[in-house]
Amino acid sequence: MALSDGFYTLGANINKSKDPAQQETQEGAVDSVPELELSMDDEELISLKKKWISAWSTKSKDLSDKQNKNEKYWKGQFNDGADGEGKKKPMADNLIFEAVETFLPLATKTNPEPVVTSDGTETGVKLADDVTRQLVYLADILKLKLSLKQVVRNWALFYLGVLKIGWSEVTKEITVMVVRPQKLILDAESTVVSAEYTGRYIGEYCTTTADLLVLRFPKKAEFIKAEVKDNMGSDVTYIEWWTPEFVFWTLKDEVLDKRKNIHWNYETESMGMDEFGDEMPETIPAKNHFPEAQMPYVFLSVFNLGLSPFDDTNLIEQNIALQDLIHKRIKQIDINADNTNGGSVVSGDYFSKEQAASVGDALRKGKTIWVPKGNVNGAYRRDTGTPLPQFVYESLMDYRSELRNIFGTRGSTAQGVAGEETVRGKILARQSDSDRIGGGFIDYLEQFSDKVFNWFVQMMYVYYDEPHAGSIIGAERAREYFTLKNDKFDSKLVVSVKDGSLIPKDSLTKRNEAIDLFGQGALDPISLFTALDFPNPVESAKKLFMWKSNPMMLFPDMAPPMPGMPPGAPPGQPGMEGAPPGMPPMPPQQPQDMLSQVPIQ
Repeated sequence: MALSDGFYTLGANINKSKDPAQQETQEGAVDSVPELELSMDDEELISLKKKWISAWSTKSKDLSDKQNKNEKYWKGQFNDGADGEGKKKPMADNLIFEAVETFLPLATKTNPEPVVTSDGTETGVKLADDVTRQLVYLADILKLKLSLKQVVRNWALFYLGVLKIGWSEVTKEITVMVVRPQKLILDAESTVVSAEYTGRYIGEYCTTTADLLVLRFPKKAEFIKAEVKDNMGSDVTYIEWWTPEFVFWTLKDEVLDKRKNIHWNYETESMGMDEFGDEMPETIPAKNHFPEAQMPYVFLSVFNLGLSPFDDTNLIEQNIALQDLIHKRIKQIDINADNTNGGSVVSGDYFSKEQAASVGDALRKGKTIWVPKGNVNGAYRRDTGTPLPQFVYESLMDYRSELRNIFGTRGSTAQGVAGEETVRGKILARQSDSDRIGGGFIDYLEQFSDKVFNWFVQMMYVYYDEPHAGSIIGAERAREYFTLKNDKFDSKLVVSVKDGSLIPKDSLTKRNEAIDLFGQGALDPISLFTALDFPNPVESAKKLFMWKSNPMMLFPDMAPPMPGMPPGAPPGQPGMEGAPPGMPPMPPQQPQDMLSQVPIQ
């Protein structure tokens, strides 16, 4: 069986219907494209590449304009004719930027918590524990939280967030890289379901210098040098193509290299002995975390109807009309405010055109104007703008509030909670934002993080041939050190993200809940001090127990000598190690009795 037998055919639907929804109900193949096989010659691969680029260019021809528009609104650099002029200018009140940058910290406030389970054996439990700690360590050193934030920002601006998993030959460790969606060539028939990309191939535009490209593809050194005319410091953009089983690289009409999926372990052949002692080849099965080879990209898509890998709409697009209205209202108020400064109306019966300018200047400076004869009131008058109706300002506030509501950030901004008169009201307003984001978007982000952690484990299977050391902050804030190697991966692992670990949690609310539960006897002291973020919860709980049982246990240096003890003997507890030999144990004293024995200075 050929390695390519597992591929779907790359044919069908190259000449697409303009309406993707209609294409779903059309029968038959429109075009025929051969399956990708590693045995294909370079000419056939280049032909496939051109078909893929053409199909995606047709599919995404309108996407670039929408992405650029969203980016300009986020930057506050563009107004789409809301004021009737349609000129590029800075936004006076960029609520879209505020909403996006308020949404991001809420959505990515906490790190995803990996959960790893195994077959339940002692070895499997130990492996699951080690892998969990390694995932926490990787999330820390790779700054996964910041990568997630950039992925979410790309999703909010460009309708798709993408993270690429890789391996560094320099650091000998797993890497992550946020990929701009504009750099990808995707399958025109694909979509994204639960962070799973359904396409058959992915192309990524990569840029590096010519000298580094030669180091990576030495067999094509002469071709690369000819392309840059021996200017080896020049930047060169090439395309990296992925399918589940193969990866190859192209530069224009040249294939730089091709090989099997580099992030997958393949079965190997070795010589063994049969029952008669004769040598015979035997197949050693490969160990992998995934059931089948995959492309090393993880996708974040939320508002998707299944017609494209990109979202059909997003929060910025839904709020552009509101942003335009906000800009229009602010400009109306600004113009009216300028008019309240007042202008001058000067009669030609009393002043010439030249004198009229002097009259206006004199009025602004508060000087005296001389009218030689006639009615002074007919010579000039001050003119001021008519105040705008109250509903103009009210509509501005409504537009701003509605924009924040759509993003789910109204209660998380200073303006959003200004109308709340009580602290509890402000907390509830913020909690409503957390519920909105946590109950909707966070489900997708948790699934995205789940896929990332599963990719980390797959990379461990492939690349952790040598022990990898790591460290995390464990119990009691102590640092734990450990090592991990893939020869220990004998148990099947199930990797997921703790449900709700990414839901935004208000720290004040958590503290108040812990205090209330402790007061009702429903929470132990260690959990209380953990929720209050004490540096050493167990030690703090011990001190609390000592204080409630015998306060003087916290201050042994203040305990008085016991009766019958020789002078200079160390203080001790009643009837304990400080008593002279042969003396019967003293009955325990109450804390107030002990305190009464402390001499008054």
